[in-house]
Amino acid sequence: MGEIKPSYTELVYQVVREAKEPLLFDEIMQRVNNFLPITTKNPRNTIRNAINQSRLVVSTGDGRYGWKYRLIDNSVLRLPLNESNLLKRQLVYTQELRDALWPAFFETQKRNDRSPVHLRLPDGKVFDLTLEWFREGTWGSPASPEFWNWLQGLTPQSGDDLIFRVIDGEERHYAVDFQPHFRRDEKAIAERNRQIIQATLSYNQRKHNVLLIWDISSYLLSSGLYKHPVPPDPLEQILKDELWGPDLPPESLSPGWMLKKQPEIDPLVASLLDEIGGPRRGQRLKKESLTTTAPAQIYQIKVTLRDSRPSVWRRIQMPGDILLPRLHGVLQIAMGWTNSHLHAFKAAGKFYSEPSPDYKGLMDVADERRIHLSQIAPGVGSRFVYEYDFGDSWEHELVVEKILPTQEAAQYPLCLGGKSACPPDDVGGVRGYSEFLEAIRDPRHPEHDEWLLWAGGQFDPAAFDLPNVNLLLRDFQLRIEGL
Repeated sequence: MGEIKPSYTELVYQVVREAKEPLLFDEIMQRVNNFLPITTKNPRNTIRNAINQSRLVVSTGDGRYGWKYRLIDNSVLRLPLNESNLLKRQLVYTQELRDALWPAFFETQKRNDRSPVHLRLPDGKVFDLTLEWFREGTWGSPASPEFWNWLQGLTPQSGDDLIFRVIDGEERHYAVDFQPHFRRDEKAIAERNRQIIQATLSYNQRKHNVLLIWDISSYLLSSGLYKHPVPPDPLEQILKDELWGPDLPPESLSPGWMLKKQPEIDPLVASLLDEIGGPRRGQRLKKESLTTTAPAQIYQIKVTLRDSRPSVWRRIQMPGDILLPRLHGVLQIAMGWTNSHLHAFKAAGKFYSEPSPDYKGLMDVADERRIHLSQIAPGVGSRFVYEYDFGDSWEHELVVEKILPTQEAAQYPLCLGGKSACPPDDVGGVRGYSEFLEAIRDPRHPEHDEWLLWAGGQFDPAAFDLPNVNLLLRDFQLRIEGL
């Protein structure tokens, strides 16, 4: 096998991590292209998706992106102590402090890092601080003997604060100090709280979607709002009263939700909506551009990735009047692709896709934008093919298993089940995927480390997350409807 090419996601990580200063989007794109020419159908979307998939490549608030571990250096955060925590000898973290101590907490599993951090006491002693789950939405650390002996010597009381400082985020070095309540500079803290509120409101106006407290904390930390000798009060304390009101009602579904607005958009869903002209900010699409107005019958279709080993398949229900561009979106989400390449439907000897000069000389293609599923698959037993990525040539066989009446309370499209993970994009087709699996399964394989690094550190060919697929399908549908 030839040289293994890194993925664009890995290259974005490498470019941002190695840059001494945060980079503009176009600078990231250019540097990635210098490593490996971006040959996907939408290069900007490819890089944007790579950025959005990371919790470590973050916006600095001025149009640039930087490496979060470095951006948080010199941040100073406050942790109030209360009677319960002192009795239990444990630290219960605020969202922003946990974010500062464990910046990769919400990263994908292959990059997630919740290993102990090194905490230095005022006397110079250093010990490891571990992260533990206490209850829903609550994380903290049991106080080690070294830490407890130091703290007890200061006779702490409820209302006192611990002050944490990020010394070196990449090396995981932090420092802690003690501030009794009577030493709080209330005027300075109130001003810092006001700055945090204003920055959060400004962030909200730009984002136009749900504000989760961990999204807020990540933005505030990465944009330098905590690089001040006087740390503000905890976010959950200062934002509730200011932001929850008649126009921004409190969200009580789960810990961490701050404002109830349109949910954060998944990068794949965003890419698909951009492609079909869908709303990313809640505006409504013209209904005739997506479905007919008549009540639709429901098609149950089994989708099988041809020649896949292990077998990769999904079973999906959707309206028969769905237009092919949206069917393409449903298949991308259900299978687990990244919408980075061209596609086409093949039925009864005809090809259907979005008109593109890229097809010139390859095939005679009809415009998919006016074709409904029921037109290429008129009845039970109908078969057709969906091909994705003409280089790797992933062919999916679709078979209509049932045609059912619409259930009034049901939500479509709906994935009923499936098996096996989708192969990684750009792995090299069926043969390349087979060689990829062979290499990552055998630690002694000469290309094991290279392939594993290319895949981001791990890959489970048996993994299939049905709830997450349906969550994305539902989000895709709701955004199309503009709800």
